[in-house]
Amino acid sequence: MKTGLAGAGGYRLPRSQRIRKRPEFVRIQEGVVRVRQVATRHLLLLLAPRGDAEPPRLGVVASRKVGNAVARNRAKRLVREAFRLHPEVFPGGLDVVVIVRPGTHRLALAEVAAEVVRAAPAIGRQARA
Repeated sequence: MKTGLAGAGGYRLPRSQRIRKRPEFVRIQEGVVRVRQVATRHLLLLLAPRGDAEPPRLGVVASRKVGNAVARNRAKRLVREAFRLHPEVFPGGLDVVVIVRPGTHRLALAEVAAEVVRAAPAIGRQARA
């Protein structure tokens, strides 16, 4: 029995809203484009404008400091789901790379989502700057 998953990708983040290629991650993380940062207790958000009005895209990075593969994957799933549940937090035309900090995998989805929502004013300010 599947729990929490909708058939046919109903709860998935569409490919068009994901950063998937290494050069895109590197472009943002190394500051090739104008990158702004927003930090929370468990997340570091790197915001890079794309210059279009397309929906925002998300990439998630979790190093081995976060934990083993199971912990890293759980942390990334939590961040992706918070991004999917709260699209109003992220303006269009923005690439967002989230660097997960240790301990994130121990949080509940509601806690990660609340952290993202609390960061919304700072995200909006940094995206406009």
